[in-house]
Amino acid sequence: MPGSEGFNTVGAAPEAPAPNLVPNVALQQLSGSAMPRRNTALESLRQLCALVSPFSTRDQLLADWPSDPPWQALLAQADTHRLLPALSVALARHGLEDRVDADVADILAAVADWNTERNEGFRRQMRVLSAAFNAAGLEPVWLKGALTLLPAHGPADGRLMMDLDVWFAGESRQRAAMAVLRGLGYASESEVAGPRHYPPFFHPGEMARVELHCTIVGPHEALLPVDVAAAGVESLDWDGLRIARLDPLSRVLCSLAQCTSPDSERLATAEVPLMKALDFATRIHDDFGGVVPPALIARVRETGWERSTQRLLTLTESFFGLPNPLASDPALVRMLERITSWPRWHHSLKAFRSLFGAGGRMVLANPRRAPAMVSHYVARLIAPGAPKER
Repeated sequence: MPGSEGFNTVGAAPEAPAPNLVPNVALQQLSGSAMPRRNTALESLRQLCALVSPFSTRDQLLADWPSDPPWQALLAQADTHRLLPALSVALARHGLEDRVDADVADILAAVADWNTERNEGFRRQMRVLSAAFNAAGLEPVWLKGALTLLPAHGPADGRLMMDLDVWFAGESRQRAAMAVLRGLGYASESEVAGPRHYPPFFHPGEMARVELHCTIVGPHEALLPVDVAAAGVESLDWDGLRIARLDPLSRVLCSLAQCTSPDSERLATAEVPLMKALDFATRIHDDFGGVVPPALIARVRETGWERSTQRLLTLTESFFGLPNPLASDPALVRMLERITSWPRWHHSLKAFRSLFGAGGRMVLANPRRAPAMVSHYVARLIAPGAPKER
């Protein structure tokens, strides 16, 4: 479920795969054919991103509306990139429901209802946790997607939630929070902190796993030092509960770190869901009026994040319309286009580069790893699958 999410979340524990919201059979029935051609997949991805972008207007969408929308391909891309609920909400927001085929409308309505009900469960879980933390004298700082659930209408806003991320500044508060979680019946594998958070806490009666953070963007502390994040925390009254969130700049830096990092593998960055890039673009739209804040640019330049941020901003400009104040670097756009259009070629190239890089060195050091690496490569060729978390 999304713990450490992003284009390439460095050092994060792997998360459970996201649910496949639309069965392949249902997708094929929409067109009566097999999966679409590769160029149709890319065209559909761009149309999807335009629909869900906070920068799009109804007039713009209607001006570019295709005469025969490839709904099968568009729904497949939305499912792949965890954007099906967002697509349903976007069509309603722009008053475009009448442009949707009846079969597609039925699928989207079912997904929207399922996601809203699921998010309402997450929201109730957040309130129970917040009350328990408050009773122990703690004020939880909710992070990332959890913030979308704070308003009463939040569960219906189209965000596909996978888990709940929370942070307390200081190890003593973190240990106290662990005690609260265990008192509520949550369990984790250990209490040893990872680069960003402790092992996830699970409860047999709850949907969401809880990721208790020890840092915000670890192991890249320079981007958002813990003391800086703590100094900017904003306390909130959530219908009688004491909670908190990061300040706007810290929130967008946290979102940036979910999408990229200075040491991310270039080929890997195109393999994770665009939901996180949309979160980043939406954060700038909502908190900074759609303009990338100069303070973010200054921070990434100071801390060695400029190149990776250039690539991300080039992608969010190309797909979501977020104006990019940095020089264009289309490397990430090209990779995303390649994995969308020719996923098997993408994985072949990745395997080739791995063989003559870190992967080859691992095989030389431990030949017994070779069969597993070959098996993984063959599996990706047979079924390239959805973008994955790193």
